Amino acid sequence: MNRKWILSIAGAACLLAAGAQAKTRAVFYFDTEDYTCDRSNDAIRDIANILKSEGVKGNFNVVGFLALRLVELGRYDVIEALRHHVIGTQTLYHSRHPDIAELGDDPNYERAYRLTMAEEARGVGMIESAFGEGRVIFACPPGNSVSAVAMDVYSDLGIAFNAATGFYNDASAQKGYSSKTYGNGLLVRPGCVVDGLWYFNQYQIPYYTSFTLESLLPRSGKPCPDFKSLLDRLAKFDYAGLYMHPHMALKKQHWDGPNYRYGNNCEWRKWLQVEDRDPADTAVFYERLKAFIRAIKADSRFEVTDLEQISRALKPRRTISRSDIPAIRKALLANFNTIRDPASWSVADVFHAAVRFLRGEGEKAPGKVYGFLERPRGVTAEVSVSVADLKAAAANIDLGTFLPPSFEVGGKRIGPADFLFAALEVLETGASEVKVTPREQLGSFKEVPSLEQMKIAGSWVHTKAFKDEFLSERLRLQLWTLRLE
Repeated sequence: MNRKWILSIAGAACLLAAGAQAKTRAVFYFDTEDYTCDRSNDAIRDIANILKSEGVKGNFNVVGFLALRLVELGRYDVIEALRHHVIGTQTLYHSRHPDIAELGDDPNYERAYRLTMAEEARGVGMIESAFGEGRVIFACPPGNSVSAVAMDVYSDLGIAFNAATGFYNDASAQKGYSSKTYGNGLLVRPGCVVDGLWYFNQYQIPYYTSFTLESLLPRSGKPCPDFKSLLDRLAKFDYAGLYMHPHMALKKQHWDGPNYRYGNNCEWRKWLQVEDRDPADTAVFYERLKAFIRAIKADSRFEVTDLEQISRALKPRRTISRSDIPAIRKALLANFNTIRDPASWSVADVFHAAVRFLRGEGEKAPGKVYGFLERPRGVTAEVSVSVADLKAAAANIDLGTFLPPSFEVGGKRIGPADFLFAALEVLETGASEVKVTPREQLGSFKEVPSLEQMKIAGSWVHTKAFKDEFLSERLRLQLWTLRLE
């Protein structure tokens, strides 16, 4: 077995002492989404009750409109069954078009934000009306609908966690979820170690990781998966996301394919129905699910946890002080990317601190940060800038929104990275003038390599009109917000 790394939500990962092993954190997720058929609600209730009886909290990401439907249908048995569990949102309408990715692929970012906020605030309101105020602690995009606009909205709604934003680098985990179907994810990471990855102000949970519980469904007489070999494989990872769609316990296919694949194929509230599963197969699945839960709980290599427990482990961010500037500058000169020592800071965190210090302001705990809406543009030849001009420019920088692609400093246009490195040099050395030389402005994608070429048009159930002209690029342009804990 590969040696593991202890993951601290509040600090950098560190190698275990020789011979010691970290437990694999196992988290159960449920895409709770079928609002087209009341029978699917029975599966939500049954699975939630099975988990509770086995002493496990699941993470149920509920579609907003489904929460409303539960109330409309008087399904208080389902609502009560879910009270024990962790609740998240899976958007207002899931696959109905325009879906959350299609809303975000708008040339006008502010319009995309307003439309997305209008829908998602409504969806969260529906969920909290059913389950209680403050219950929604994570968001999960449907399918591969990873959107910077949505992350912006969710962070403004106070939702710290974002699940299902990418695939893990485990070929067996991706079986049945090819890049052709789902596109390349944000969180494809090398090796078996999952660092705490924050991107655009949300903790990005590796969701399609390692095992789908739907594999426990009887399929053409195939036997139940061998739990021993399965757990041996999962135990090689720091994090195992165990997920399923509750409706699949009762249905032979997903509800949204006939209704929303490539378009709105039905009249609203007159949904096409999919075939029910044989009740005997459902009963077998429930018994296998219980057996699997018992097996993983009994295996000392695993710790079954949930997002509420992870949330409680979050600690306040470490403030950047003037004394940190030399270490930060050295780290960024060596690798223009996220800072991990002496603390977890994004490039944007450092930029904010540098601007405030140039203004003569005091230290401030890191808060919400933004990247760019268009590619930053740096100098093409060496120029000199004075500390007076840097301070004058800093006074006019708005840190409460996206950063511009370049800045005017003493009559010269320099890039955001040019400005940052010049500011760090002034703050460390006290120089009255610094030379700015051509350099990379955005940084390295080595921590999120699939994001560099990510494009999700032509996949999942998105319409043919969805071209991903802006969606994936906007996600790339938030690279300065990346940090690892």
